[in-house]
Amino acid sequence: MGTVTRRAGGPMYQQLRQDLLGRIRRGEYSAGDLLPSESALCEQYGVSVTTARRALLELVKEGAVYRKAGVGTMVASGVRRVRLAFLSIDYKGDAWRRTPSAMGEIVAGLGEECWQRAAAFSMTGVERDGAATHLRGLVEERSVDGVLLRTADDIDEELLEILEGAGMPYVVVKRRVPDRKINCVISDDVTGARIATSHLLDLGHTRIAFVCAKAHLTLGQERLAGYRAALAERGVEFEPALVRQRPNFTTEEGYGAVRELLDVPSPPGAVFVASDTMALGAYGAVRDLGMEVPRDVSLVGYDDISPVAVLQPPLTTIRTSYYDFGRLAAELILDIIEGREVAPAQRTIEPLLIVRNSTLDAGSGTGLPASLARSARPEPDRPPTSRGGMLAGKTAVVSGSAGETITEVARFCEAEGATVAAVGGARADAFFYCFRPGPDLGAALDRALTDVRELSEGGLPLPDSIVYVVPTGLDADAPIFAAVRAGVARLLGSLAGKEGSRGMRVNAVLLAAGKPEGAARSAVFLAAEETVGGEVLVLRGTTGRPARS
Repeated sequence: MGTVTRRAGGPMYQQLRQDLLGRIRRGEYSAGDLLPSESALCEQYGVSVTTARRALLELVKEGAVYRKAGVGTMVASGVRRVRLAFLSIDYKGDAWRRTPSAMGEIVAGLGEECWQRAAAFSMTGVERDGAATHLRGLVEERSVDGVLLRTADDIDEELLEILEGAGMPYVVVKRRVPDRKINCVISDDVTGARIATSHLLDLGHTRIAFVCAKAHLTLGQERLAGYRAALAERGVEFEPALVRQRPNFTTEEGYGAVRELLDVPSPPGAVFVASDTMALGAYGAVRDLGMEVPRDVSLVGYDDISPVAVLQPPLTTIRTSYYDFGRLAAELILDIIEGREVAPAQRTIEPLLIVRNSTLDAGSGTGLPASLARSARPEPDRPPTSRGGMLAGKTAVVSGSAGETITEVARFCEAEGATVAAVGGARADAFFYCFRPGPDLGAALDRALTDVRELSEGGLPLPDSIVYVVPTGLDADAPIFAAVRAGVARLLGSLAGKEGSRGMRVNAVLLAAGKPEGAARSAVFLAAEETVGGEVLVLRGTTGRPARS
């Protein structure tokens, strides 16, 4: 049973109405069932008779229930579908035309979840000055059950007060309010920017430029903070002259910023463009200066919108998935409406490094992509490899969010005779996914499988082996390490059973605190060895021996 209090937000009769409607939609009350009487509702929820009566009258007006003289209030058949309003605020003029992929993916994720949950939604664009008036109209008419908000700038807290004051469920997409709990779906942008910058540092770059937009936004500030944190962790001095903050996240602004950075006597060797839309412009700037990606400059983007995968060369980027923003926002608001989630609630999308062909080892001067981003498609007249090793003649893909571990595993794969390919570049024999465990380990493993399936684009078969490499940063004797180990073993057992029928082996290497020796060797061993699958190899440290479970 939901909470109905003056502190919960919104009129108490609306809180009671929403809770009862949620219970009907969850199936706790079926068509024809008798709802509790007014007096019973007063006792159950601690409300007045006036509050209970008004809540029931609202449900009668909506057609969710009907009253039968001498019997009581009964649930109607065919309770109407949940209706959502998706409000796009302050994307003026042709702003969405300039970023059609992002908007399309949000709507696709939203639409998919609504379809799965038998809900409907409408979409409206309003300017910032008219947003408050529009929202007041929605809550007064009660024409929708919930509101999704997507704003060009940080969310205006007045809008939240209108919704919370009326008890209208809402979710803010891709924005949050520091030091205030709200319903929102966000990404961990500090971590994402740190991962992107660390990837370039792992390749030996030390002069790394940063390009973003709207410096006043929390999002932009967090991405800059992650960039600076990664530099500080490696002892690389922050250079303000290498930072460009533009007015808008557009291709044109990306072009101008990157051209400014590169059109100097000593340009940076790498640029982290913290927006894929801006990175599209960065490619044009590099080309117009007579340079090449990644031979002359390595580029890393942010968001993983669809077009960047087909650039030449494809862009290495941080995936946060606009599709997932839409899907999770719809999931969260429907859970709140149906009483499955208690507001305020937040969903966080964990960033993932997608390594493609736009980055190169610093100072290589070869004109070839770096080992982490090399395409596995054979070059003309190139003889097959004659190298020996555990992966001789095989193709390996290394991906994930743990940049330093990705580099280590990729280099060892090459040393063991493998050709290291980009995600989606070719059919992989072995797929290595390197990540640090977060609060939702299951989601991280499931996300890895999604990446594996992307390898089959264009009809490519799935790999023979998946190996998860998990640097935990935890002491091997700590209780939380044991919990992570048990979780990995349990989930791998499930995944191995699911994928095993297709001949795919799924194993893991779990690393304790410090830098245990042989991590990359152990991962390659599990990929090369004909293991059954579902095995976790634990490396405890330089003096310890690996343990299997």
